[in-house]
Amino acid sequence: MKLKAVASVVALCFVAVAICFAADAFTGTWKLNEAKSKLGPGGGKNTTVIYETTGDNVKVIIDGTDDKGAPTHSEWMGKFDGKAYAVTGNPGEDTRAVRKISDRVLTFTVKKGGKII
Repeated sequence: MKLKAVASVVALCFVAVAICFAADAFTGTWKLNEAKSKLGPGGGKNTTVIYETTGDNVKVIIDGTDDKGAPTHSEWMGKFDGKAYAVTGNPGEDTRAVRKISDRVLTFTVKKGGKII
């Protein structure tokens, strides 16, 4: 009986370690929970953001609504290296540069016509 219990605990530890080291915090689908969010009135919102790893790149797909309630969709593919990569589908920006600060923090620099917005 003790051997079974020890084996179960060891197996559980291996599963826990595998889960912890599997994917980073920026992989997956994120959905807006408006009940828990503090959004200002009249602004746009991202309702779904999908982060997909594609080889060395990350693809970010953003769906939401603009300030008038019309649907929006944009896509960005690049690396979290701080270099500017093209954005499609968003008339308010041409490029986005993303840099990973830590396992849970990203910084963005968004440009339109070469100017930071």
